Amino acid sequence: MSLSGQKPPDRPVPSARTALTALPALPRGAGGSGDGGAEHAAPPASGAEPPGTPLQEIVRDLFAEAIGVPRRTVHADSDFFRLGGHPAAAARLLARARRVLGARLDDRALHEAPTPARFAAAAGERPAAATGPAGALDGTPDGEGSAVLPLRLRGALNAGALQEALGDVGRRHGALRNSRLGSAGTRLRALAARDHLLELTLPADLVDLWSHTPLAAELALAYRARAGGRAPRWEGPVPESAPRARAGDLAPTVPPGSRPAPADARVGRLALDWDAGLHQRLAHLAATQGATLFMVVHAALAALLTRLGAGPAITVAAPVPARDSAALRRAVGPYGRVLALSVDTSGDPAFTALLRRVRAADLAAYRTGTAALARPGGIALSVLADSGEAYEAAGLTVRAAPPLLPLRAAALGLILTERHTPAGAPAGIAVTAAYQYDAVGETAAAHLTGQLTALLEAALDAPAAALSRLDGGARPPLASAGIGEHAALSPARRPAPAAVPVAG
Repeated sequence: MSLSGQKPPDRPVPSARTALTALPALPRGAGGSGDGGAEHAAPPASGAEPPGTPLQEIVRDLFAEAIGVPRRTVHADSDFFRLGGHPAAAARLLARARRVLGARLDDRALHEAPTPARFAAAAGERPAAATGPAGALDGTPDGEGSAVLPLRLRGALNAGALQEALGDVGRRHGALRNSRLGSAGTRLRALAARDHLLELTLPADLVDLWSHTPLAAELALAYRARAGGRAPRWEGPVPESAPRARAGDLAPTVPPGSRPAPADARVGRLALDWDAGLHQRLAHLAATQGATLFMVVHAALAALLTRLGAGPAITVAAPVPARDSAALRRAVGPYGRVLALSVDTSGDPAFTALLRRVRAADLAAYRTGTAALARPGGIALSVLADSGEAYEAAGLTVRAAPPLLPLRAAALGLILTERHTPAGAPAGIAVTAAYQYDAVGETAAAHLTGQLTALLEAALDAPAAALSRLDGGARPPLASAGIGEHAALSPARRPAPAAVPVAG
């Protein structure tokens, strides 16, 4: 495996930049989801919402695996049998689901719950309330800090219809009212004659890591209607207001050697790339162990923190979506929660044994609506799927990219974004490490991400080996000098930091 992280992922270089004219801010309660007698605008080609909870995402992957289709073609409300599922595929799915989910599912389960959303509920998932914007939990005032939601627009662009559509979306979603969507912080970049990048800058407390896909779908629907001279007729209701922030229960593990940071700590970012070969090996290990990619990386991160001197009780903050209804899955706003996922690494277990512990703990938290939530600080981990959805709208293709969020609440936050080929094969993982300058610092963040990569490679080479044998023996615990002063990996496997700073 080679780290291709010598530079950040390429971004299109704009040939021109245009600020859209101001749209009026609306009072809360104005607009909303009423149809107002408007003509119906047909939904985008893909039409359906992605899974809205971690368990729904796991079931989506099981559906795709059993039928043999790319997972991007399976949505929260996709019917297994209409996707091409047949009796043999159904038998495979039930066998895999019983193993992966540890759920008691009878032979009729798939007929009674044929969609990922319904099947997840049949497997024991309970509704979980979203806990509001993470920014409000770390002492940062609401509205402070910005998130950027980029949308790629390909085709002949009607700028007037786009501006009207942005206003429609801003009025419809309760979390966006008063956000001045389409005015302040909105930039339309011309990359070519028929290729534009729309960047929407919003207060970070108004969105989450899963807002970009419904934003693209809703904008495409509204644009289609406005380009045809009509007001949009929406597909269904969305929440009228964003949830109120709730304090966490458990403090995540602090990276050894880190320092306390002020509430207004500056945040830096590093980027590196795990190539398709490593991605494929990680996916294979996850599949053979009845786990997910997140669980594999979670296990490696817990092992690494223990080796660095954090002790055997490791808690990781895990932002996850809490969009268990159709209304929430189509909503733009902060509809997630930050779980406190704890695992015990004691006893020098084999990596596969630790992975089983992680899987049990993670699944238990995913299932319950009352799982422990993480407090601000410490280390956080999130794995996102690439935004493969393309929404067609009056000759324009709208595609979303993952949002850029400040992640102020974590001392060190790791966001892994998977890429897949059109056929659904693993194609690499973009890794972003967001760190607080005062708590962790750039050098320590680069060393930790490099060590995590090497530990994952060691675990893939010898998954049944004890943790102490993955790195060639014990190392002394970290001193206060910082993570970069020590390495938990043997010199033969220790990589040079390949993560590079990201501007902005």
